[in-house]
Amino acid sequence: MIDTVGQVNALQTIGSAPASTARIDHPAAGDFEAALTGAVLDVAGRLRQAEAVSISGVKGEASQLEVVSTVMNAEQQLQAAIAIRDKVVQAYLEISRMQI
Repeated sequence: MIDTVGQVNALQTIGSAPASTARIDHPAAGDFEAALTGAVLDVAGRLRQAEAVSISGVKGEASQLEVVSTVMNAEQQLQAAIAIRDKVVQAYLEISRMQI
């Protein structure tokens, strides 16, 4: 699963990221909290980037292709993050139902 998160980070979007979306260093192996935090911050950064490119598109400063590409990429990342969240909650509920 961690390899998959790394592959998601390898995806590139069209256009440049705003100054507020700095890349996050990869966490040490086995540090789940840092990996999860990094993935969440990456998704948030891509959503901010999609919003900025959308505003640029409305102003006529960005092409339609650039706007659509960036927004679709952000939507895919958000859907992946929601799916991961759902799996984590499902696993937690399963563990909480186990008898000791």
